[in-house]
Amino acid sequence: MKKVRKILASPIVTVAAFALAVGLLLFSSVGGARAALTFFSETYTSDIEMSEIGVGLVENGNLTTGTLLANMLPETDGVKEALQLGKHYTEELKVRNTGSIDQYVRVNVYKYWKAPEVDNKAGKKQQDLSPDLIGLFLKGQKLEMTEAEGTMQMSAEAKAALAGNGWLVDEAACTKERMVLYYSRPIMAANEEAGTAAGESSLFTDKLAIDGSVAKVAEKTPVEGKPGTFRITYVYNDYEFCLDVKVDAVQDHNAADAILSAWGRKVSIAADGTLSLD
Repeated sequence: MKKVRKILASPIVTVAAFALAVGLLLFSSVGGARAALTFFSETYTSDIEMSEIGVGLVENGNLTTGTLLANMLPETDGVKEALQLGKHYTEELKVRNTGSIDQYVRVNVYKYWKAPEVDNKAGKKQQDLSPDLIGLFLKGQKLEMTEAEGTMQMSAEAKAALAGNGWLVDEAACTKERMVLYYSRPIMAANEEAGTAAGESSLFTDKLAIDGSVAKVAEKTPVEGKPGTFRITYVYNDYEFCLDVKVDAVQDHNAADAILSAWGRKVSIAADGTLSLD
Protein backbone atom coordinates (compact mmCIF):
# COMPACT_ATOMS: atom_id res chain seq x y z
CA MET A 1 0.00 0.00 0.00
CA LYS A 2 1.23 3.42 -0.84
CA LYS A 3 0.10 6.35 1.28
CA VAL A 4 0.62 9.95 0.36
CA ARG A 5 -0.70 12.87 2.32
CA LYS A 6 -0.85 16.49 1.29
CA ILE A 7 -0.80 19.43 3.66
CA LEU A 8 -1.32 22.97 2.56
CA ALA A 9 -0.99 25.61 5.28
CA SER A 10 -1.31 29.39 4.86
CA PRO A 11 -0.10 31.67 7.67
CA ILE A 12 -1.41 35.10 6.64
CA VAL A 13 0.93 37.96 7.66
CA THR A 14 0.63 38.35 11.43
CA VAL A 15 -3.11 38.67 10.97
CA ALA A 16 -4.22 35.05 10.65
CA ALA A 17 -2.68 31.61 10.60
CA PHE A 18 -4.22 28.45 9.19
CA ALA A 19 -3.06 24.86 9.66
CA LEU A 20 -4.96 22.77 7.15
CA ALA A 21 -4.62 19.19 6.09
CA VAL A 22 -5.96 16.81 3.47
CA GLY A 23 -5.08 13.14 3.37
CA LEU A 24 -4.53 11.28 0.12
CA LEU A 25 -4.26 7.49 0.13
CA LEU A 26 -2.68 5.81 -2.89
CA PHE A 27 -2.34 2.13 -3.68
CA SER A 28 0.26 0.83 -6.12
CA SER A 29 1.46 -2.40 -7.68
CA VAL A 30 4.36 -3.43 -9.91
CA GLY A 31 2.23 -3.21 -13.03
CA GLY A 32 0.81 0.22 -12.38
CA ALA A 33 -1.09 2.31 -9.85
CA ARG A 34 -4.61 3.07 -8.79
CA ALA A 35 -5.60 5.61 -6.19
CA ALA A 36 -8.27 6.17 -3.58
CA LEU A 37 -8.80 9.31 -1.52
CA THR A 38 -9.68 9.81 2.11
CA PHE A 39 -9.99 13.16 3.85
CA PHE A 40 -9.32 14.38 7.35
CA SER A 41 -8.88 17.90 8.64
CA GLU A 42 -7.12 19.65 11.46
CA THR A 43 -7.90 23.33 11.51
CA TYR A 44 -6.40 25.99 13.74
CA THR A 45 -7.08 29.69 13.34
CA SER A 46 -5.47 32.54 15.20
CA ASP A 47 -6.29 36.21 14.64
CA ILE A 48 -4.12 39.11 15.73
CA GLU A 49 -4.89 42.73 14.88
CA MET A 50 -1.87 44.71 13.78
CA SER A 51 -2.38 48.13 12.25
CA GLU A 52 -4.86 47.74 9.43
CA ILE A 53 -2.96 45.26 7.28
CA GLY A 54 -4.58 41.98 6.40
CA VAL A 55 -4.47 39.46 3.57
CA GLY A 56 -6.23 36.18 2.91
CA LEU A 57 -5.59 33.24 0.63
CA VAL A 58 -8.42 32.65 -1.85
CA GLU A 59 -8.90 29.10 -3.12
CA ASN A 60 -11.16 28.50 -6.11
CA GLY A 61 -13.06 31.72 -5.44
CA ASN A 62 -13.49 31.28 -1.70
CA LEU A 63 -11.54 32.89 1.11
CA THR A 64 -9.75 30.06 2.90
CA THR A 65 -11.17 29.58 6.38
CA GLY A 66 -11.34 25.77 6.56
CA THR A 67 -10.06 22.62 4.91
CA LEU A 68 -8.24 23.16 1.63
CA LEU A 69 -8.77 20.91 -1.38
CA ALA A 70 -11.98 19.53 0.11
CA ASN A 71 -13.70 19.94 -3.26
CA MET A 72 -10.78 19.05 -5.47
CA LEU A 73 -12.21 15.69 -6.55
CA PRO A 74 -15.60 15.24 -8.23
CA GLU A 75 -18.22 13.57 -6.09
CA THR A 76 -20.93 11.10 -7.10
CA ASP A 77 -23.68 10.13 -4.62
CA GLY A 78 -21.58 11.41 -1.77
CA VAL A 79 -18.51 9.40 -2.79
CA LYS A 80 -15.30 11.12 -3.90
CA GLU A 81 -13.75 9.89 -7.11
CA ALA A 82 -10.36 8.22 -6.82
CA LEU A 83 -7.32 10.44 -7.17
CA GLN A 84 -5.58 10.00 -10.49
CA LEU A 85 -1.84 10.48 -10.54
CA GLY A 86 -0.77 12.89 -13.27
CA LYS A 87 -4.22 14.43 -13.58
CA HIS A 88 -4.41 18.23 -13.32
CA TYR A 89 -6.94 19.26 -10.68
CA THR A 90 -8.27 22.79 -10.34
CA GLU A 91 -6.38 24.67 -7.64
CA GLU A 92 -6.84 28.40 -8.26
CA LEU A 93 -4.95 30.40 -5.67
CA LYS A 94 -4.78 34.17 -5.29
CA VAL A 95 -4.61 36.79 -2.56
CA ARG A 96 -7.34 39.09 -1.19
CA ASN A 97 -6.87 42.30 0.78
CA THR A 98 -8.77 41.72 4.03
CA GLY A 99 -7.42 44.84 5.72
CA SER A 100 -8.45 48.45 5.50
CA ILE A 101 -5.43 49.91 3.67
CA ASP A 102 -3.89 49.26 0.26
CA GLN A 103 -0.92 46.88 0.38
CA TYR A 104 1.76 45.00 -1.55
CA VAL A 105 2.03 41.24 -1.08
CA ARG A 106 4.61 38.48 -1.24
CA VAL A 107 3.85 34.77 -1.50
CA ASN A 108 6.15 31.92 -0.46
CA VAL A 109 5.25 28.49 -1.82
CA TYR A 110 7.04 25.47 -0.33
CA LYS A 111 6.99 21.92 -1.76
CA TYR A 112 8.61 18.99 0.01
CA TRP A 113 8.21 15.39 1.19
CA LYS A 114 8.04 14.15 4.77
CA ALA A 115 8.53 10.78 6.38
CA PRO A 116 5.34 9.17 7.71
CA GLU A 117 4.08 9.95 11.19
CA VAL A 118 5.28 7.49 13.85
CA ASP A 119 3.70 7.21 17.30
CA ASN A 120 1.77 10.45 16.73
CA LYS A 121 5.01 12.29 15.99
CA ALA A 122 5.34 14.17 12.72
CA GLY A 123 7.88 12.79 10.29
CA LYS A 124 10.97 14.71 9.21
CA LYS A 125 11.41 16.48 5.92
CA GLN A 126 13.11 14.30 3.32
CA GLN A 127 15.80 16.18 1.41
CA ASP A 128 16.50 13.32 -1.00
CA LEU A 129 12.95 13.07 -2.43
CA SER A 130 12.11 15.33 -5.37
CA PRO A 131 9.79 18.32 -4.81
CA ASP A 132 9.45 18.54 -8.61
CA LEU A 133 6.98 15.65 -8.44
CA ILE A 134 4.57 17.97 -6.62
CA GLY A 135 3.35 20.00 -9.56
CA LEU A 136 1.81 23.47 -9.52
CA PHE A 137 0.76 24.99 -12.83
CA LEU A 138 -0.43 28.27 -14.30
CA LYS A 139 -1.78 28.59 -17.85
CA GLY A 140 -0.39 25.17 -18.70
CA GLN A 141 3.13 25.99 -17.49
CA LYS A 142 4.70 24.06 -14.62
CA LEU A 143 6.02 26.38 -11.94
CA GLU A 144 9.27 24.74 -10.91
CA MET A 145 12.80 25.80 -10.19
CA THR A 146 15.83 24.22 -11.86
CA GLU A 147 19.49 24.73 -11.10
CA ALA A 148 21.73 26.03 -13.87
CA GLU A 149 25.32 27.17 -13.40
CA GLY A 150 24.88 27.38 -9.65
CA THR A 151 21.75 29.53 -9.74
CA MET A 152 18.05 28.71 -9.52
CA GLN A 153 15.97 29.52 -12.57
CA MET A 154 12.42 29.21 -13.78
CA SER A 155 11.63 28.64 -17.44
CA ALA A 156 10.92 31.72 -19.55
CA GLU A 157 7.48 30.32 -20.37
CA ALA A 158 6.54 29.88 -16.72
CA LYS A 159 7.81 33.36 -15.81
CA ALA A 160 5.81 34.82 -18.69
CA ALA A 161 2.66 33.07 -17.43
CA LEU A 162 3.20 34.57 -13.98
CA ALA A 163 4.09 38.00 -15.33
CA GLY A 164 0.94 37.98 -17.44
CA ASN A 165 -0.98 37.72 -14.17
CA GLY A 166 1.08 40.42 -12.48
CA TRP A 167 3.39 38.13 -10.49
CA LEU A 168 7.19 38.42 -10.38
CA VAL A 169 9.37 35.48 -9.36
CA ASP A 170 12.38 36.28 -7.20
CA GLU A 171 14.75 33.65 -8.59
CA ALA A 172 17.56 34.75 -6.27
CA ALA A 173 15.45 33.75 -3.27
CA CYS A 174 14.10 30.51 -4.75
CA THR A 175 15.20 26.94 -4.19
CA LYS A 176 13.85 23.69 -5.58
CA GLU A 177 11.58 23.59 -2.53
CA ARG A 178 10.65 27.27 -2.32
CA MET A 179 9.14 29.66 -4.85
CA VAL A 180 9.01 33.36 -3.91
CA LEU A 181 6.55 35.63 -5.73
CA TYR A 182 5.79 39.36 -5.52
CA TYR A 183 2.62 40.93 -6.84
CA SER A 184 3.60 43.86 -9.03
CA ARG A 185 0.65 46.06 -8.11
CA PRO A 186 -0.83 47.16 -4.79
CA ILE A 187 -4.01 45.32 -3.82
CA MET A 188 -6.73 47.79 -2.98
CA ALA A 189 -8.69 47.76 0.28
CA ALA A 190 -12.48 47.78 0.34
CA ASN A 191 -14.05 51.23 0.29
CA GLU A 192 -17.51 51.22 1.80
CA GLU A 193 -18.14 54.86 0.96
CA ALA A 194 -17.31 54.30 -2.69
CA GLY A 195 -19.07 50.94 -2.67
CA THR A 196 -16.02 49.00 -3.85
CA ALA A 197 -15.18 45.49 -2.65
CA ALA A 198 -11.81 44.37 -1.36
CA GLY A 199 -9.22 43.99 -4.08
CA GLU A 200 -7.68 40.68 -5.13
CA SER A 201 -4.58 39.67 -6.99
CA SER A 202 -4.66 37.59 -10.14
CA LEU A 203 -4.09 33.84 -9.86
CA PHE A 204 -0.61 32.52 -9.15
CA THR A 205 -1.64 28.89 -9.66
CA ASP A 206 -4.58 27.26 -11.40
CA LYS A 207 -3.80 23.52 -11.41
CA LEU A 208 -2.21 20.94 -9.13
CA ALA A 209 -0.98 17.44 -10.02
CA ILE A 210 1.12 14.72 -8.46
CA ASP A 211 3.48 13.18 -10.99
CA GLY A 212 2.61 9.60 -11.81
CA SER A 213 6.22 8.53 -11.46
CA VAL A 214 5.81 8.44 -7.66
CA ALA A 215 4.16 5.06 -8.23
CA LYS A 216 7.02 3.84 -10.42
CA VAL A 217 10.17 4.88 -8.60
CA ALA A 218 11.31 1.66 -6.97
CA GLU A 219 14.39 -0.14 -5.73
CA LYS A 220 15.06 -3.76 -6.67
CA THR A 221 17.01 -5.86 -4.17
CA PRO A 222 17.73 -9.62 -4.27
CA VAL A 223 16.04 -11.84 -1.68
CA GLU A 224 18.62 -13.69 0.39
CA GLY A 225 18.49 -17.44 -0.09
CA LYS A 226 16.24 -17.22 -3.13
CA PRO A 227 18.34 -16.90 -6.28
CA GLY A 228 16.58 -15.02 -9.08
CA THR A 229 14.03 -13.53 -6.66
CA PHE A 230 13.90 -9.81 -5.99
CA ARG A 231 12.06 -7.55 -3.58
CA ILE A 232 10.52 -4.37 -5.05
CA THR A 233 10.39 -1.40 -2.68
CA TYR A 234 8.68 1.81 -3.77
CA VAL A 235 10.85 4.78 -2.85
CA TYR A 236 7.87 7.03 -2.06
CA ASN A 237 5.93 4.43 -0.04
CA ASP A 238 4.22 5.99 2.99
CA TYR A 239 5.82 9.41 2.48
CA GLU A 240 3.76 12.60 2.71
CA PHE A 241 3.91 15.32 0.13
CA CYS A 242 3.49 18.82 1.50
CA LEU A 243 2.65 22.17 0.00
CA ASP A 244 2.85 25.24 2.26
CA VAL A 245 1.68 28.66 1.10
CA LYS A 246 2.57 31.72 3.16
CA VAL A 247 1.31 35.22 2.33
CA ASP A 248 2.81 38.45 3.68
CA ALA A 249 1.80 42.07 3.17
CA VAL A 250 3.17 45.58 3.73
CA GLN A 251 1.50 48.96 3.48
CA ASP A 252 1.61 50.76 0.15
CA HIS A 253 2.90 53.94 1.83
CA ASN A 254 6.71 54.10 1.51
CA ALA A 255 6.42 50.54 0.21
CA ALA A 256 9.99 50.20 -1.08
CA ASP A 257 11.41 51.02 2.37
CA ALA A 258 8.81 48.85 4.08
CA ILE A 259 9.65 45.87 1.86
CA LEU A 260 13.38 46.28 2.40
CA SER A 261 12.85 46.49 6.16
CA ALA A 262 10.37 43.61 6.42
CA TRP A 263 11.64 41.23 3.75
CA GLY A 264 15.20 42.38 3.02
CA ARG A 265 14.45 42.79 -0.69
CA LYS A 266 15.29 45.87 -2.74
CA VAL A 267 12.45 46.88 -5.05
CA SER A 268 11.47 49.94 -7.04
CA ILE A 269 8.01 51.47 -7.11
CA ALA A 270 7.11 53.43 -10.26
CA ALA A 271 4.96 56.54 -10.26
CA ASP A 272 1.92 54.44 -11.23
CA GLY A 273 2.52 52.07 -8.28
CA THR A 274 4.04 49.22 -10.30
CA LEU A 275 6.60 47.19 -8.34
CA SER A 276 9.77 45.81 -9.91
CA LEU A 277 12.58 43.76 -8.41
CA ASP A 278 16.00 45.44 -8.34
